[in-house]
Amino acid sequence: MSAREIHTMLIRPTRSEIAALSRLPVASIVDALGKTGALSYCLKLQTPGLVLCGSAVTALGPDVTVRRAAIDVAQPGDIVVVAAGGSKERSCFGGVTAEHMQSRGITGVLVDGMVRDLSELRRIGFPTVARGATPLNYDYPAGRKDGAVNVPVDIDGVRITPGDVVIGDEDGTVVVPRAQVAAIIAKTQAALTAEEKKWWARRGQSLGAVQQLTDAGYKIV
Repeated sequence: MSAREIHTMLIRPTRSEIAALSRLPVASIVDALGKTGALSYCLKLQTPGLVLCGSAVTALGPDVTVRRAAIDVAQPGDIVVVAAGGSKERSCFGGVTAEHMQSRGITGVLVDGMVRDLSELRRIGFPTVARGATPLNYDYPAGRKDGAVNVPVDIDGVRITPGDVVIGDEDGTVVVPRAQVAAIIAKTQAALTAEEKKWWARRGQSLGAVQQLTDAGYKIV
């Protein structure tokens, strides 16, 4: 796959799998992935209280027409990943586009860059992960000659392949490779259940940490 290509076919996880991931904390998913797949803390959920979760349809570059092509290709339940290169100088996503995406059943957006119209994004409840907000947007076309739709993209050293699931909450954002979705759901759910049982069993009890540190050579004074 390369620039100047639009790929319309991709394999997605099932809707039930995506729904299951949307109910799991991002931090626990990262643990289940062996501390991999997490995007930089600089990419933050701009719509507090919402969860971003869906199959990734990728748009390479900040250009508006490339992004619109990704929206045209996306199906209900997908999210659009805009690989805009991480620029903080100009926004490449806003409220009007979000409302159109929402009308087509697209469930959110991840922008490796800046957005604007935060009040509108929050008012309509459109899950948005980005590096921040600025009112200044691009003069289009912008990088269209190198754009592409549904090609693998790299953000913060994490590869996002079309069809992977992206989950974002107020802790951060993680990418679950499509082939690992079922296993990660099962592993995360099992870990959460085990953790809950462990802490209920320890409720009100000493954790034994002082003794552990004493055994490790700490001095009690």
